[in-house]
Amino acid sequence: MIIFVCMQIHAGEIESYNVQKKILITTDATEPQIIDNYILFTFKSSERTSFVGAAFDFDNYVKIHQFKINSDGIYILVVKKPEKEVIKYRLVVDGLWMADPFNPIKIKKPNEVEISVLNISDSFLGEKKYPFTENGITHFRYRGEEGKSVYLAGDFNKWDPFMYNMIEMNPGEYFISIKLFPGAYHYYFVVNGQSKSDKDNPSILWDRDFREISVYSIR
Repeated sequence: MIIFVCMQIHAGEIESYNVQKKILITTDATEPQIIDNYILFTFKSSERTSFVGAAFDFDNYVKIHQFKINSDGIYILVVKKPEKEVIKYRLVVDGLWMADPFNPIKIKKPNEVEISVLNISDSFLGEKKYPFTENGITHFRYRGEEGKSVYLAGDFNKWDPFMYNMIEMNPGEYFISIKLFPGAYHYYFVVNGQSKSDKDNPSILWDRDFREISVYSIR
């Protein structure tokens, strides 16, 4: 059974000045934002939309939290941050289930609807979140056992398992930086000849052989 949770957004009822301010000044849809002890989700569509909701893994997908539209035509949902590092969710827009189009991190299994992923801990970690892109250069990191042979392979190098050799700069931490243009890329690490998805990147899909492949998008 699915339970609908309908909450009208009143900025003054949220115990965070920063969230209240964000609700009032939001004029466009963006990636989910973690503000104080809350997560703010936004949605907009070029087509007329009458209902937008979200279902979360921490509710076992049985509750649908309804977005409310603001004066700028942006659908907004504010939920309290759960005690989880990673949350998974999907949207329902006028009865159609979908991943969050404004969140680039998604998981896709064969014959299943895409699920959006939000890593809550990223906003509180002092270290860089890998992979990341700066000045046209994308930086990758693999974390595992020491003394391994690690390569980076992806659609950007025709899945060549020997082109990009990663360097072990810290014990068990391997790094490489390459130039990539804006777009969506699929990749995995080749560790002692075995393919491994990027555990630092929750955006994953599965190929026809049910092998995990990581996905990274550059805007």
